[in-house]
Amino acid sequence: MHTITIEDIAEALGISKTTVSRALSGKGRISEATKEKVRKYAAEHDYQPNVMARGLAQRRTYNIAVVTPDDNETTALAFFHRCLVGIISGTEEHGYDVLITAERGNRVNELERIVRNGKADGVILARTFIDDKRIGYLTENNIPCVVIGSSQVEGVVSIDNDNVGGSREMTERLIKRGVKKPALFGGSSEHFVTAQRLEGFDSALRENGLEIDEDLLFMDMHDKKVLEDAIATALAAGADCLLCMDDDIAERTLKICKAKDVLIPGQVSVASFYDSPVLEQTAPAISAVRYDGQSLGRKAAETLIKMIDGVGVSDIPMEGFEIRLRESTR
Repeated sequence: MHTITIEDIAEALGISKTTVSRALSGKGRISEATKEKVRKYAAEHDYQPNVMARGLAQRRTYNIAVVTPDDNETTALAFFHRCLVGIISGTEEHGYDVLITAERGNRVNELERIVRNGKADGVILARTFIDDKRIGYLTENNIPCVVIGSSQVEGVVSIDNDNVGGSREMTERLIKRGVKKPALFGGSSEHFVTAQRLEGFDSALRENGLEIDEDLLFMDMHDKKVLEDAIATALAAGADCLLCMDDDIAERTLKICKAKDVLIPGQVSVASFYDSPVLEQTAPAISAVRYDGQSLGRKAAETLIKMIDGVGVSDIPMEGFEIRLRESTR
């Protein structure tokens, strides 16, 4: 089947290719009657613009780069997959494609290659660090950038879940159910979301007349042995709830407790500040805070495209979350 081109339209209507191009783009001085004639013919013959040619003319690639964490845990992959689904749905409506690369720590190597080779018009960072070198690199090179999460860099646009509010609400719900001595197990202390969830936890304790116990705060719980030792320390100190900052830590905490014959929720409760399908399927199912990762990704993509088009944008907090109390909490 022949794909109609600008040349075909020009020949059929007896006008120049420049006139056709101006009529379709809406740019340049051309009569409304000619615009209408060209657009009607294009619609009737299912004309589709050449995205590559349009990109060259506008000095755009019509690609957006998405930098995802280099995580192997199934739970982490589930969240970023939902974000990607949202990003793709937000970009395809505007004729953009998504270029995916994985971060390997807080470094700029992957981004330097993308920027140097002119492969993308803008970048979405799917996770942020406290002192994020990638954000600095992108701002220095005037690359449109949106971060999923938060940033301390002034002027950087962020699309973020209410991690402080969700963590505070979950902690408060558990306190009202009788929890008096919670222990907190967190992820990387370099990640911004860790600081946000700690803030929510601390706020809930103070608002309910409880003091934070520094001996029951355990960060950087990546290693199995480190987490096992932290759980043993918390239980020995009389912790009545093991609060985990994410779904991966929560799932591993449950496995460790079951291996040690610790009854949940009989002896201690377990809950997570982030939910995933995995936590619904554990035995017992783990209480968690549910966010909409797909909407988060879509909003990030739509915001970045506005920036690329020169539209002013600002931070967008995604306020919705849902507390899901399940069998793991009393």
